[in-house]
Amino acid sequence: MAAVPLTNNRSRASVRIRNLRRSFANQTVLDAIDLTINQGEFVALLGRSGSGKSTLLRAVAGLDVDAKGSGEIDVPDRRSVLFQDSRLLPWSTVIENVSLGLYDAGIRERARAALLEVELPGKENAWPKTLSGGEQQRVALARSLVRSPDLLLADEPFSALDALTRIRMQRLLA
Repeated sequence: MAAVPLTNNRSRASVRIRNLRRSFANQTVLDAIDLTINQGEFVALLGRSGSGKSTLLRAVAGLDVDAKGSGEIDVPDRRSVLFQDSRLLPWSTVIENVSLGLYDAGIRERARAALLEVELPGKENAWPKTLSGGEQQRVALARSLVRSPDLLLADEPFSALDALTRIRMQRLLA
């Protein structure tokens, strides 16, 4: 597995990982991982299937508390995760999914703006099951963007999108 920075922004570190280890039963998946990601930097993890990319992402997201081992993970508190599958709540409308857990003033307007950014205007009251897989994935992207995270972690977020939509969503993230 290789971490490939896609920009050369060398401001202060936003993510610091030192000596991270993760094992499952007797198999070590992450072994002594050191990684620094600077604020504003866009990083892609490349590696074969099963090399630990998703395991590392879950550890950085704080979703795998056993991943620390003897290591250290220092990440911003305001982070959002965009998974390969949309993980939408089927009993909630699109706008409710986008604004999930946010209760500040103006959240509905910000959620509508995020839906506009991902090219889903007018879908606010739709149910997730009525959307295509690509539309569901764009709702998940809007849910991540509306939070204005300091760190956005994405695990193959565009796999359900057609080629042209994938290019537009990649540009949106960039």
